[in-house]
Amino acid sequence: MKFSQLMTKGRLTLSVGAAAVALVAGSATLAATAASAAPASPAAPATPHCLSSNMTVWTGSPGDGTAGSFYYQLEISNTGRHACTLYGYPGVSAINSKGQVGLPASHSGPKSVVTIPAGGTAHVVLRVIDPGAVCSHPVTANELKVYAPGQYKAETTPFAVSVCPHNVTLHVDAVHQNAGIPGYSNS
Repeated sequence: MKFSQLMTKGRLTLSVGAAAVALVAGSATLAATAASAAPASPAAPATPHCLSSNMTVWTGSPGDGTAGSFYYQLEISNTGRHACTLYGYPGVSAINSKGQVGLPASHSGPKSVVTIPAGGTAHVVLRVIDPGAVCSHPVTANELKVYAPGQYKAETTPFAVSVCPHNVTLHVDAVHQNAGIPGYSNS
């Protein structure tokens, strides 16, 4: 049938009317169900990201050596009043009085969210490759410049190291829970 024939016979009106009644009935049922449901409990607030202003960076010494590399625990402590989270890799560079020396640290390894309680510490493993193995004229640095994962303000920590000016000599993995120093306690 054509539209004009349906209009004349009243079928279109009936079809639209039936749909409207079904829609109103469905809406009433949904509203009644929503009204009788228990109120939802508020979601627990997410732990915020750590901010540079509430962190300090330091190194655990001495390092452990293997053929061609030394490994250090690079610590990131939460000096704030509340727990916070870090995710990923820090940005790490060697510096001296003239500025950055060598290339920034490379990074690899699986990432996970790490929650640091107020006063707590997380860590990354810093690998320092023997510069004599990869270049002939290493440069000396006396500090590390560290950007915590996701931050744009760096912290510095004293750290004497020789690096290659044009080859990557430093490497870090992703941030790990706790200090990473045997016997170290945050309390």
